[in-house]
Amino acid sequence: MRKKTMITILLLCILSAVVIMIIFAVVGGRKPYKDLEAVQIESATVQLSPPDKTIQIMEIKELVDLLKDVVIYNEDHSYTEYSGQGVTFTLVMTDGTQTSIMAYNPFLVIDGVGYKTKYEPCEALNHYANMLLEQTGMSTLADNAQEMAFQATVIEVTDDSILVKPVDGSLELDSADKFSIPNKEKLTLQVCDTVKIVYNGDILESYPAQLGEVYKITLLEQTEADAMSDRIPMVKVNNKLYYDTGRESTVSGRCGNMDGEITSTVDGTEIPMENNQSNFGSGFGYQYGADDTIEIYMNEKWFVFEYREESE
Repeated sequence: MRKKTMITILLLCILSAVVIMIIFAVVGGRKPYKDLEAVQIESATVQLSPPDKTIQIMEIKELVDLLKDVVIYNEDHSYTEYSGQGVTFTLVMTDGTQTSIMAYNPFLVIDGVGYKTKYEPCEALNHYANMLLEQTGMSTLADNAQEMAFQATVIEVTDDSILVKPVDGSLELDSADKFSIPNKEKLTLQVCDTVKIVYNGDILESYPAQLGEVYKITLLEQTEADAMSDRIPMVKVNNKLYYDTGRESTVSGRCGNMDGEITSTVDGTEIPMENNQSNFGSGFGYQYGADDTIEIYMNEKWFVFEYREESE
């Protein structure tokens, strides 16, 4: 009897240990990259979607340190039902193999297999990818001088400057109805002339308003001015044209990461034909808004642009 009791106790102990191990495996998770070292990786990139941009990673050790902290739990493919930003790291190993790791909180997808994951390490990967995106954007802005252009009507002429009013629909009209512009090129202008002004995007707090740096003033032909009257500021993003609504965004508690950047510009009389191109300037970041809008950051303000299906 005593011997049977001892066997029963032993079996219960073994069963308890197995249950504890199972619970630990499910609740405690595992670290798939705890033994990963930077020397094992030949190269690495990260793709952010949105804005569907791929960045080459130079500091591989920093990425490895983040991957070492990643914890995954049970296999779970319900991530396909979620929406939001995913960041996918592609590692090319020194042995010639390649692996893909997508951080998509609360999931981690490794080579196409989804797992529930610990929130903090996964969020750290997402933050790291967006930090790289921001640094890339800042580098682009530093390499490319910001340039904006608008059209205005001359309302006063002096020896060294002109007083102008931006045309209806221009972003500058949201800042001030009068601008004092230095006439360094000594253009022969008169009241009611329409001019195109190219500047660095800075508007000073004064009245009449002044521009940070004026690059060029061009006297327009009347026919060109008439054509422009039908053009309002617009930008092309993801093959869709977004038009200026004239409204400033009221969104508060905004995420600091940009979803994209305007990288090229056309004349104010033209319609943008390429993605991330506008007819009012370049070098501005934007974020996706509600109801098929984007919000563009300019002159320390966020302006709302809306997609108009009838324009397609």
